[in-house]
Amino acid sequence: MSDGPGTPEQLDDLVLARRAGLGDRVAFGVIARRHGPVMYRLARRVLLDDGDAEEAVQDALLAAWRHLAEFRGAAALRSWLLRLTINKAHNVRRKRRPLPLEAGDHDTMVDGVGDPVRGIIENELVAALDAALASLPEPQRVAWLLREVDELSYEEIAEIMHTSRDVVRGLLHRARRRLAERLAAWR
Repeated sequence: MSDGPGTPEQLDDLVLARRAGLGDRVAFGVIARRHGPVMYRLARRVLLDDGDAEEAVQDALLAAWRHLAEFRGAAALRSWLLRLTINKAHNVRRKRRPLPLEAGDHDTMVDGVGDPVRGIIENELVAALDAALASLPEPQRVAWLLREVDELSYEEIAEIMHTSRDVVRGLLHRARRRLAERLAAWR
């Protein structure tokens, strides 16, 4: 079976998905390595907990393995996997309620030049951003993170969140306004 030249790592997502859907574990391993980090980042940002994020990603990858044979490629594989990740993160959240990090919960950071004052300021800013993000309703937080951190387009975010581009625009507008209000002291 030859879908083109090169190693599995060089194949595009659709070919890998089709191979994995037929039971090719090597192809699925490439999918997991290629998309696992972004899945984890999304789950971590949604759940605010490393262990819960790992659980959600494992559940999402297991669901992907079971359902890749049904994947038709109408959406990008990455979008499909991120949608699975959000669904599994919601399942994990139903089992556990996350606690937002407080400013004092972060370890003091020291920058590369050894400036402890700068490290403390950066630590407090990160804590303030964490708290501000945790205060957003989940749809706003997810949309903001997918746009500002993962740099996805409005269309990709709409696809992942099963909504319209206009709804994404509204979510982002409200999230940005609320974050600006919460972080006004840092300007």
